[in-house]
Amino acid sequence: MKKFKNLLLVGLAILSMALTGCLHILEEVTFYNEGKGNYAMTLDMSEVKGMMEMLKTMSPDSTSAETGGAEQDNSMAQMGQELSGVASTLKNLQGITNVVELNDTTNFKFGYSFDFADIAALNRALKVVNKDKYDSKVDEVFKFSGKNFERLNTGDMGAEIKKALAENEGEEAGGDETMDMMKMMFSDMSYKQVYHFPERSIKKSSNELAELSDDNHTMTITIKPFDEEQLKKNPTVATELKLK
Repeated sequence: MKKFKNLLLVGLAILSMALTGCLHILEEVTFYNEGKGNYAMTLDMSEVKGMMEMLKTMSPDSTSAETGGAEQDNSMAQMGQELSGVASTLKNLQGITNVVELNDTTNFKFGYSFDFADIAALNRALKVVNKDKYDSKVDEVFKFSGKNFERLNTGDMGAEIKKALAENEGEEAGGDETMDMMKMMFSDMSYKQVYHFPERSIKKSSNELAELSDDNHTMTITIKPFDEEQLKKNPTVATELKLK
């Protein structure tokens, strides 16, 4: 298991201790006609930070709270820094420029962003991210040609989190009961995908969770990996768009 996966499990354990699934993932991509654009991935754990601060003040044993809190803060920061650290592996990739690392340990926001010259460059970068952070083989995530755009059912960070949990369950007792508890605690976790097409309008999307902006230049898909009601609809990151 990769280092990030180990840290991810620690982070999820801390989230469960706080009795909340306040973890929000934002993937935001802007596409221009010639195939270039900007990609950003953000892991927002600011609500977790606030919850842990509140738990510290409520603890009757201030010394223990401070010590435990410091360890929790460090573990969460390590997890975020490991994710944002992927930026260093992208800086020398062909077609990838303006790589920026987001490493906000004060507000618990982590991630990275970069500009890509074309779809091939974007797919190369995401292939590196998936292999480096999730030990996952992903060759292609996006297709964009003419009036047709497609996000394939690959590179799903929400699915990677569930996969890490499943692997952890194999090492610990609990089985279905453990997963049921996780579903309850992380029901508010969200994975939001936002796709901007400043020079195009979106005619339609194949994903039933897709929401279009009033000007039809932006599509948003919000997936809740542990939400029971949404899971009944078999949510997916995959979508096909018709543009004009």
